[in-house]
Amino acid sequence: MLLDAGEGVQLGLRLQRIPFQKIERIFISHMHGDHVLGLPGLIGSMNLLGRERPLIIHGPSMLEPYVKTALKFTETHLKFELNFVAANPNGMHVSMQEKGARISSFPVKHRIEAYGYQFYFEAPELNVKKAQIEALELQRSEIIQLKKGMDVKRLDGTLIKCAQACHSKAAPLCYVYSGDTRPCDAVRTASLNADLLYHEATFLDDKRRKAKETGHSTAKQAAEIAADAHVKKLIIGHFSSRYRNEELLADEARSVFNHVVLANEGMKFQL
Repeated sequence: MLLDAGEGVQLGLRLQRIPFQKIERIFISHMHGDHVLGLPGLIGSMNLLGRERPLIIHGPSMLEPYVKTALKFTETHLKFELNFVAANPNGMHVSMQEKGARISSFPVKHRIEAYGYQFYFEAPELNVKKAQIEALELQRSEIIQLKKGMDVKRLDGTLIKCAQACHSKAAPLCYVYSGDTRPCDAVRTASLNADLLYHEATFLDDKRRKAKETGHSTAKQAAEIAADAHVKKLIIGHFSSRYRNEELLADEARSVFNHVVLANEGMKFQL
């Protein structure tokens, strides 16, 4: 999954050694250049590298005509299919659900049509303990039944309890990406009890008025959203270039919410 594709997206992917062809879906938050200008070029490079399987692109309503026009004018003739999924401006909308994963878009408050994304995963099945498979000589049909959370009753009357044979299901995981936005209830609601929230923090709080005028948030406002939503960890990013010392933004956020990390290129987080 790739979220947003600004001008340097291909260089960034190469520096992090992420193969272009591993990307299955791209999520665009809004149509400002620093979030979307790199997308046509990335698609073209995927084509040159021999991609054949479809690419699914999620985003605002204007995303599809923009991409198709750019590919047409640059005479980029794709050998693979592009499928577009338009976000719903009326509220949270599930745009993908499969194998325990659910991805939803939700409208946020920026100067133009803009969206955040919630990534939620819950293991669809239980895992049967390997030792129990051997000790109980479980048959394939019994394993399938146990993985679904059902007890197994054998013909001889033996009852195999699911709780005994299976590992406890891991807690669900949730990551929320705010995109560019003023503080809004949509982000707060989507982030409730999330493991990780990325929230833009363009300004310090003394620029709160400017943040509102430009459709952005301050570091303090981002932290307030995280605190209200009881998230486990907050990543802040999208800093104005006026701040040479980005730790000032982290300090301001930590005055409200303790678990704050500054977004830096190449950082990895495991949920």
